[in-house]
Amino acid sequence: MKPFFICLIALFAFSCSIEEEDNTNSYIAVLPIASVSMPQYFEYGETYQIEITYLAPTTCHYFNDIYYDLEGNTSHVAILNTVVDNGNCETTNLEAQTSFNFEANTTGLHIFKFWQGEDEDGQDMYLLMEVTVE
Repeated sequence: MKPFFICLIALFAFSCSIEEEDNTNSYIAVLPIASVSMPQYFEYGETYQIEITYLAPTTCHYFNDIYYDLEGNTSHVAILNTVVDNGNCETTNLEAQTSFNFEANTTGLHIFKFWQGEDEDGQDMYLLMEVTVE
């Protein structure tokens, strides 16, 4: 009986492939923000939902996350998509929307820099929105 189990375990071990044959490439892409909807001012201590619209360039782009970096009173925001390139991607440029919550925990001027791509010189372009936290 023991040799049977050893042979069975060996059969399972050698029949499994560690490497899967997968011709799909995936990577993270940063997409430009087309427009933003948010209040003109914030009240200290409150939380606000900020709506973002961006264009999904192909059927292979899937929302992944929102890049958010806070430096002092300036927030840098961009859209991260996972791109699954399986060779069947169709160009769509469909509008997609997402949102994030912003907690107004300091008073004064807050600057939002929403990434909108790069110019012809490779410099980052931003949609700047300034909001007063009262």
